[in-house]
Amino acid sequence: MGNASQKANRAVSEAASASRSPALRILARTGFVFIGLVHIVIGGIALQVVRGQGGEADQSGAIGSIAAKPGGTFLLWAGFAACAALALWMVSEAVFAARSETDSKKKLKESGAAVGKAVVFGFLAFTFAVFASGGNKNSSQSASDFTAKLMGTPAGVVLLVAIGLAVIGAGVYYVYRGVTRKYMEDLQDPGNARTAVEWIGTIGYSAKGVVLAVVGILMIVAAATADPSKSSGLDGGLKTLGSQPYGVFLLAAIAAGLVCFGVYSMARARYGRF
Repeated sequence: MGNASQKANRAVSEAASASRSPALRILARTGFVFIGLVHIVIGGIALQVVRGQGGEADQSGAIGSIAAKPGGTFLLWAGFAACAALALWMVSEAVFAARSETDSKKKLKESGAAVGKAVVFGFLAFTFAVFASGGNKNSSQSASDFTAKLMGTPAGVVLLVAIGLAVIGAGVYYVYRGVTRKYMEDLQDPGNARTAVEWIGTIGYSAKGVVLAVVGILMIVAAATADPSKSSGLDGGLKTLGSQPYGVFLLAAIAAGLVCFGVYSMARARYGRF
């Protein structure tokens, strides 16, 4: 029994070392560069919408725009590799980093946060891979289809409202992190760049929080009106903001904020705690 336990512990240690290798660390950092690029392109597409031009202002629209550029396929595969590495790094955070935490509540919180990030980064890696392999993906339509399927299940409306409230909660949390600058805890000391990083981080987190809250509200509206088309993801959320009174100015501000979030993400690739 003792030998078996030692072998198991050795296997865990070896897996932990492999998941935190210098090569994977560098590739995971690069993942934040691509996350930043995606947000900057989304902000650019949103500004096109402000000027009355078309475009799908979400992850799919941004990645599709990257794919259309010279060398786009290479960038997409690089984005897939980097975001997949970042997702794997977050899994290692959940499995191994939390092992060193003695407080069970804090351990659960840290593990849950890392798993959530791994899912988000993994989905982004999947989207990169879909476009890199020649596929296409309409996020707005996917969101509406998912809503329709969910509403067709028992208690689906209740579940959709719960998901919408969770997304709103995530948006509020992003705004909270932006206003209080809690996001700086994810970084090493940026040195002379600290003031700039704080400003772009505050603006970026606040803008993304507002958009997430609108997306959650649209999910609840879809449930209340039994109209799945109301739930149209990030693109629908941004365009809903643009359709409000003074919406052009509001959408322009949010678009600029998403660009700031993208720049902050790139700064995190340099200064993030890994």
